[in-house]
Amino acid sequence: VLFSLVLCGGGRRMHTWSYISQPILSTVKVHVYIEMHLSCLDTNRAKQWIIIGDENGHVGFWDYPTQKKVDALKVSASRVTCIRFIERKQWIVAGTEDGYLHVYSYETRFQKITSLRVGAIENLESRAAHTHLAIHPTQPYLLSVYGFKVKLWDWDVGWECIQTFENEELMTILRVAFNPNDTFATASMDCTVEVWSLDSPEFIYTLVGHSSIVNCLDFFTCDDQEYLVTGSHDQTAKIWDLQKMMCIHTLEAFVSPVMSLLYQPDLQILITGSQDGAIYLWSTRNCGNYSCPPALNRIIKVGCAGAVYHLACVMGGLLIGKENAVAIIDVDDVNYQEQPTDKSEQQLSACTTHHAGDMSKEKAWSKSKLLDVHPLELRFPYCPNEPIPCSLHLTNNTDENVAFRLVDKSGKSPWCFTKLPLCGIVPHGSTYTLTVTMKEEMKLKEETDFDLVIQSSLLGDKYIEVFNDQSESDTFFKEAKLFGNMVHEVTLKAVYVQYGEITSENISVKYNPDSLWSLDAHPTEPWILTGHNSGYARIWNNEMKFLINSFKVSDQDAVSCVKFIARKQLIVAMTDLAHLHVYDCSCVTKIEKISFERGDYGTSTLLAVHPILPYVLASGLVLLNWDLSWKTTRIFESEAVTAETVVFNTRDTNSFASGSYDGEVQVWRLDSSDPEYSLIGHLKKVTCLDFVTCGDQQYLISGSYDSTVKIWDLQKRECICTLEAMSPVHCVLAHPNLPVIITGTEHGIIHLWNSTDFSRLKRTISLGGGGPVITLGCLMGSPRVVIGQENAFFAMDIHDDWGGQPQGRDNFIGKFQ
Repeated sequence: VLFSLVLCGGGRRMHTWSYISQPILSTVKVHVYIEMHLSCLDTNRAKQWIIIGDENGHVGFWDYPTQKKVDALKVSASRVTCIRFIERKQWIVAGTEDGYLHVYSYETRFQKITSLRVGAIENLESRAAHTHLAIHPTQPYLLSVYGFKVKLWDWDVGWECIQTFENEELMTILRVAFNPNDTFATASMDCTVEVWSLDSPEFIYTLVGHSSIVNCLDFFTCDDQEYLVTGSHDQTAKIWDLQKMMCIHTLEAFVSPVMSLLYQPDLQILITGSQDGAIYLWSTRNCGNYSCPPALNRIIKVGCAGAVYHLACVMGGLLIGKENAVAIIDVDDVNYQEQPTDKSEQQLSACTTHHAGDMSKEKAWSKSKLLDVHPLELRFPYCPNEPIPCSLHLTNNTDENVAFRLVDKSGKSPWCFTKLPLCGIVPHGSTYTLTVTMKEEMKLKEETDFDLVIQSSLLGDKYIEVFNDQSESDTFFKEAKLFGNMVHEVTLKAVYVQYGEITSENISVKYNPDSLWSLDAHPTEPWILTGHNSGYARIWNNEMKFLINSFKVSDQDAVSCVKFIARKQLIVAMTDLAHLHVYDCSCVTKIEKISFERGDYGTSTLLAVHPILPYVLASGLVLLNWDLSWKTTRIFESEAVTAETVVFNTRDTNSFASGSYDGEVQVWRLDSSDPEYSLIGHLKKVTCLDFVTCGDQQYLISGSYDSTVKIWDLQKRECICTLEAMSPVHCVLAHPNLPVIITGTEHGIIHLWNSTDFSRLKRTISLGGGGPVITLGCLMGSPRVVIGQENAFFAMDIHDDWGGQPQGRDNFIGKFQ
């Protein structure tokens, strides 16, 4: 899309800047490269790429010569706040709003290298905190900024943080820039600029002069002299002499805050972008002459609205990043004629030419199936007045993750199925069980005209998490076709059958209109206890079909945790406002109510019952003894952030573990108020814990919002295995009778992992549209697992033959009841 320019100029002069009559650029051509809510960008001169990060955690790659999108990946569920190429390593680094850096190799199909937590956990909820980074021009160093801290990372030593720079007196640091002489500068919200040495955690000196927030800064060299330029919300840009540590020029032509800076050494031009969308070009040919300030050569107004947040060089042109668009200014000959501005004729397209090294695996799988789909005939049983589910098993035959979606090309599925299309990611070398549910009022004929198709395409490491929603999946498959990537299709048939015709499996689903918050299974009776958002607790039979009892726990808040105390025939329920209610199990009569001061004990609601001793561990890590009339016997204290989850050790009865908001796991002794030791490794808060025994050794399992499950060796006190769940983990359960670890996630997905060697994903199960998996329970002496989603219940038998590698279809037929 081509736009004309509004050129602003005049003959007047001010003390620190001036206009000149002859512009440097004789003609300027502006392309609107893409319209999107971008948040950051960078360029790669060798590849001639432009990389753009957006507010939804996506990163897109565009080829500048062809003006086409060539690839895309998702690095986070949070906004991408900064993005940089490291060309000499063929890497990209993306910083996200939640305080993380993600590193990928773009020469190996965007293989993920590492993720780093750069932000202090106390700043993760602060809007003032902002992830930013800088790459050293020659050394293997990366500087990260988040909140009040700057960290120096060395990728040659395994991305180790080798230095932390901080000053508690400084306000939030917004920007950082490297100087090739092993110093760097930071811009803060307190209107100052600090200059630091890599050898010291304290800054060397402060540059004071701006009267408002410093938004941007950069180093440049002119006539062998080093300078620092800064742009501020005070509507000025300042040039600083680093030897004299003083401001030598103040550029005051702006009528709005200065948001971005770029220096072009070949032309000796300083380019500034402002909040009102204007771009200023300044000549720095006589920058060292204090009496001859930089001359303002031109002001350019690009046709698309918005502030100029980003500036970069691309093939001799200027790349301009605004909030909703990217534009490129080119130098052209004076006879250039503008072309029509009809957007319909100038739409951005995608490139169908693969990068070097990308085609091999596509060709390898072009003649075979990415996914083995079974069954090809969906057989829906008749269930009066109930939704009708059917399982579909997808086995990944490749060594990469594969994306899929189930679509009905006939367009009739919204009238018959509870949720179509269905989409997901099948991890390499594993099987994914997808539950397809028909609406209870529908009765399909023997022959149907549905056009159900499973589409699949290689994904690799391009998505760090599962698809957030259907639109994200649709975008991926649309771009896969545009990029020329192989999209395989398998046609399915939907058939309605009677119960007698079903030979493989029997599935039933119960949807719950009262949002589920917690669940527990009785160890000896066929009872399931649930806590709900409405303040009710309910007791069900073990198939979740019949309600045995229902009672109101609170009129004011949700029931966040419920537990059976089987040996005492009691029920304990913790509400969201930190009130513990105790009931007699036989007649559901309230016996006790205990309140906790949330200001004293934090904001989380915890509940754990000791397997042998008369103890309950409640909110704030308060230990209660029911044999002493529910007296508080100990309060466990820690410098860590509020505990989010807790579990008693079933083997060592004097021990328990807690997981905190800051990602730390702590192990405690009941006879001490202080933690025995800490286990550090998760990047986000720990949501769930369980103990598992393998052979004669016991391990601790922790699940986290960082989408991982970690296995901890309690003897060595270290993590021995990290399992990638690709979705925030809400709950974890070590099956007592089978070598299986079960995890439930934010996106409604269940994972079954091998607990004998912790190295293999057995199966992935999607339970449809019931929402996040909130909790898991196991009926003792049975392979049955109870799964509680936010809006649905499932009872499921885990089969021992699921532990084998994919060999045949019969290995993947489970039974739901």
